Amino acid sequence: MARLTWPNGARCAVCLTFDNLGEAFDRRVYGHAAGMASEGQYAVRAGVPRLLDLFDRQGVKVTFFSEGWNGEHNAALIREAVQRGHEVAAHGWMHEQWNELAPDLERDLLTRATSALEQAAGVRPAGWRSPSGLMTERTIPLLRELGYRYDTSFMDDDLPYPMAGSGQGLIQLPWTWEIDDAVYYAHGRGNIVAPEVVEAHWRADFDACYEELGYWMLVGHSRFSGRPARARALERLIEHIKRHEGVWFARCDELAEWVRKLAAE
Repeated sequence: MARLTWPNGARCAVCLTFDNLGEAFDRRVYGHAAGMASEGQYAVRAGVPRLLDLFDRQGVKVTFFSEGWNGEHNAALIREAVQRGHEVAAHGWMHEQWNELAPDLERDLLTRATSALEQAAGVRPAGWRSPSGLMTERTIPLLRELGYRYDTSFMDDDLPYPMAGSGQGLIQLPWTWEIDDAVYYAHGRGNIVAPEVVEAHWRADFDACYEELGYWMLVGHSRFSGRPARARALERLIEHIKRHEGVWFARCDELAEWVRKLAAE
């Protein structure tokens, strides 16, 4: 595959992303955020703060994908993330089963999420990641209508690309399940995997993408990777990536705008 050209001659773009900035998912699924359903509260109290400090130490900026409900209820945390230089993008209203939404409800939830995050962050969200990557045939046109600049819900390519058809004007930033921490750390998805095993897998995947593609995106969750041992593994991974020559750590909005610029040349 043809490699994309990155700023300052960088060899590889690395995008670190983190979903579920609060307990919206738990409240929708369980009706509360207590007991076993309190991981979203852990994210707010400990996970996100630990990760923000980690990113400060490493000097990297990331993109947080937050549900709109969390924009209303955890606005202070979202403002802090933005003040530290990170991007906050949209991830549903309460992490709905997005592909099952009726047309009017989909429009309402997407509009409400956009507004809530804009109010919390002080800037309109530029990007969208559908909950679990699920969407309807209406989602992409709605994103365009609401002024979104990029989507990162598809799994159809190794590299970012300008969308066509109903997605004309949007940049797609593909992701993949094997570089999503929920596969390894989420209760109920099978055996929970040790952080050092996950770290080794992600190192190998990054190394392959560094050599072959020049693009690598991590999908994390502060409720999972914000736990102490897992955060340490994440920091070791970042240090491993930084030992490679020519790595550009980019927020999703920065990456999307660069791809847009390349497409226009």
